[in-house]
Amino acid sequence: MCDFRYACDIRVIRLLRDRTLGNSPARLVRQLKENHGEEWLNRLAHYLGECADFVDRPSLSPVVCQEPPEPIEIPTSRWLLSVYGRDILSRIGHIKASITSIYGKILKMDSTKKITKKLAGHGRGTALWLTSIGNEVGQIVTSVLSVQEGPGLDRMVTGVMERYRQAAIPPPVLLYVDCGCCVSEGATSKLQTRFGKWPDLQIRLDIWHFMRRMAVGCTTDAHPLYPTFMGCLSACIFEWDAEDLSLLRQAKKKQLMQEGVPALTDNLVDRSISKKELSLYCRRRTRGEEATIQLIERLLQELGGANGRDLMGVPLLEEVRMEHIWRVQKRHVKCIQDVPGVPLYTEVGTTTKAGVTLTRYRCARGSTSLESFHCHLNRFIPGWCLTCMMLEIISISVIHIARLVIFIGVFFSPSRNQCKCTEFPALPARRLE
Repeated sequence: MCDFRYACDIRVIRLLRDRTLGNSPARLVRQLKENHGEEWLNRLAHYLGECADFVDRPSLSPVVCQEPPEPIEIPTSRWLLSVYGRDILSRIGHIKASITSIYGKILKMDSTKKITKKLAGHGRGTALWLTSIGNEVGQIVTSVLSVQEGPGLDRMVTGVMERYRQAAIPPPVLLYVDCGCCVSEGATSKLQTRFGKWPDLQIRLDIWHFMRRMAVGCTTDAHPLYPTFMGCLSACIFEWDAEDLSLLRQAKKKQLMQEGVPALTDNLVDRSISKKELSLYCRRRTRGEEATIQLIERLLQELGGANGRDLMGVPLLEEVRMEHIWRVQKRHVKCIQDVPGVPLYTEVGTTTKAGVTLTRYRCARGSTSLESFHCHLNRFIPGWCLTCMMLEIISISVIHIARLVIFIGVFFSPSRNQCKCTEFPALPARRLE
């Protein structure tokens, strides 16, 4: 039954769906007060002007004008948030159906504490983690609030596996995580036990998390050699596809020739290629376990000596700490290697640059797209003090809206007036993986 106490123009409620930082109900109330105040003053000036015209006209009896109405009282931010929640609840069936119809061949799991900090009242402290599972497109398969990351996720994983079974969808082949990827030889990890109904599921460690673990051995990230260390560490793990890189160099060289750049050299062509062009037109693959270990050990040896100091003599690496970190993380090099036979790149279109046709790719490697979603989700949810129910229904609505935005961005080419549909394409990596 509709409650007239919560009747509101839907255009006002839609203002809470802004994708900007600070889109809280309090901000909307201030905006409404300002807009209503300006409109009331304009109408008041118009009314008093008309009354003055009537009073100035000659008349047998004095003209008495009615007092102008008082401005309408603006509802509170709490009332607006309640109406916003009721609007979501009125569509909750459709929203749940849309979210639970999402699947994927490559899954990514990640947790965050940013969202649960907004819990207030009796719900504060009842949930500490928001854990999400996403697919290679960037859509959210499921998202739950839990007290801890371990056993608290068993029901979530069981529900996802049951959803795949009921829909007769083939199980995923790859899962990217930030921890719990492997154990000692002959044992089974907790994640493998948790996903026991999918025995063929390959679990891999997100490469960016591996690199951040190695970066803990640096004295500070403000060291002049820190960017060099991270770039060389990425080069120790990845290698570019030779054909893609050669084609991009050819296109860039022709482009520079058309622009009239003199004395072109291979070094000049390579320096003119941006990181964005590399990630968009070139594919990468891991070098293999043995080659990666050898290259990382050589890098640590190089930067551990005199070459790893700045002009003031400050070393980049803390020798004892880095030795311990590498001794612990060395066994994870196997976990960051690409799974043979699993395609991580999807062709999403072509671009002609200086007469050379280049293929655009999207990468499904790693869980950085899921981390980025958690960062945006924290900004999408209005306000900083929410009850458990309000936080849950708003999170569901935001996940549903993000699903539609990703669907439009992935399946429709913006440069062409046609639908470009591919099977489970993936979002491009935003950072080194």
